[in-house]
Amino acid sequence: MRRKRLTFFLIVAIGFSGLFTVLGHREAFARAEHFGILLAVSSGGQSVQAFTDETPPEGGLNKRPVLTVMAGSEIQVHWRMECEYPHGVLKNVGVHFFVVHEQKAGQKPVPDPSGSAGVVDNSFTMDFKPHTVATGMIRFRITDPGTYLIRIQSENTYQIAGHEHFSAVDLVVQ
Repeated sequence: MRRKRLTFFLIVAIGFSGLFTVLGHREAFARAEHFGILLAVSSGGQSVQAFTDETPPEGGLNKRPVLTVMAGSEIQVHWRMECEYPHGVLKNVGVHFFVVHEQKAGQKPVPDPSGSAGVVDNSFTMDFKPHTVATGMIRFRITDPGTYLIRIQSENTYQIAGHEHFSAVDLVVQ
């Protein structure tokens, strides 16, 4: 009888500790299970970071961080995309990085980076084995004041995951 009580107690204790972990680290559970993405943007001693989000819904689940910079200042972007899919190789995954002019910070529709609003548009396709990492870095300047979206996203994973993965930052140029 004592052994059953001890087993029950341990199961309940583990359950409560798991609940506290979930409540204390909701951000980790908002992350998609297929990719872990980090996007870091800095300029003039200021920096922001954004982590994995997913679409649908349009615009994702998380509010985007905002970085405000002066027109013409150097902007540095570093991104890292790691495959967290443990069930094999994700084939022909598109990795798409872009900077595009947008109407306002936090807007949900993503402007077409290949259109007239595009500032930077770069993409490639690769196979991701579990824990494969793709990284990138760019330095650039924007001289026209306005609001811009900096985004790194997966493409061609919707059929497997039911969503695409991305990380994004709003850049306000004054």
